[in-house]
Amino acid sequence: MKRATIIILMILTVGQIFGQTDKDGNPVFNSVSTGEKSFDDFLLTSSYYTLKNNIENRLSSVFISKSPTLDQIEKAAINLPSDFFILTKKSEMVVTVMLQNYPKREFMTIIVATDQQKTFPCKLSGDITENRANEIIKEKYDSTAKIEDNVLTFNNKKFQIITTKEIEEAVLDLIKKEKLDKEKPSNITLLSQKEIQEYVLSETKEGGKLDFFTEIKGHEYDGVQVKPGVFTTKQGVALYLWGRACFDIGVNTLEDAYEIFAKFKGSPLNMRDKEYIKRGFYKELEK
Repeated sequence: MKRATIIILMILTVGQIFGQTDKDGNPVFNSVSTGEKSFDDFLLTSSYYTLKNNIENRLSSVFISKSPTLDQIEKAAINLPSDFFILTKKSEMVVTVMLQNYPKREFMTIIVATDQQKTFPCKLSGDITENRANEIIKEKYDSTAKIEDNVLTFNNKKFQIITTKEIEEAVLDLIKKEKLDKEKPSNITLLSQKEIQEYVLSETKEGGKLDFFTEIKGHEYDGVQVKPGVFTTKQGVALYLWGRACFDIGVNTLEDAYEIFAKFKGSPLNMRDKEYIKRGFYKELEK
C-alpha cells in the first residue's frame, strides 16, 4: 500500500472512530499532535482537540460561532473532548483512548482492528485539562485570564487544572490494567510527524502528488476567479491547494507547513506565500 493511502486511511479511521466525520467520512473535529512516549515495543502518541480551529470553524462538527462569547468558550472548554491517545506497535495502530468530559468523565477506548468500543471510569479530579487551559491563555480569549498554582482564572471563575502528566499516567495505567497492549495490531499505519513532513516534501517535488506548481510555470500570475467576486492568481491557487493538502494529510501546525515549503523553496517564505498557505490550511475559501 502506498504511503499516501496509508496516511488517508489513518486520518479517516481516527475521525470515524470518534464519530467526528462529515457526510463524506472526512474528520471535521481538528486536532494537533502534542507528544510521543515509548514503552516496551509500543509508542503512545498524544493529541489535543483545539478550540481555535473547531468552535470558530464552520467546517468543524463542533462549530459554535465565528465570535463565541466567553460563556460559550467556557462551556466548550469544559465539556468537549480534549486529549486523546493512539497506541501503536511498529507503527501499526492498536488502540485509541479518549478522555471524555461530558456527560461524565470517562475514558473511551476503541480496538482499531475490531472497532470494539468500551468506556472505563476516570478518577481524575479537576475542571479543565492543562492543554485547554494553556490554549485559553495563548489565544487571549479573556484578557484577565491567568494560571496560578495549577488553577485557571477565566471568565471570572476559577478552574482546577488536570495536568497532562496525570492524564498520561492514567492512560498508561488503563492500558496495562485492561491489557490493551495485548490486543492485535491493525493493518493501519500511523506515521510520525517527521514521516508526514518527509512525505509532503517528497510529493511537493516535480511530478509528485502535491506538485501544484509545475503545470502553471510561466503563468503564475495569470488571474483566475476562485468564487463569485473573489479573484487571485494561479500561483495563489496552487499555494492554497498545497496548504489545504498539508492540513488534510496531517501536518500538525501551520508553522510546520511553512517550514516544509521553505525547505522545498530553498528560501524563506514571503508574506504572500504565507497568506495563501494559511488560507488553504484553514480552508478559508470554503467556509
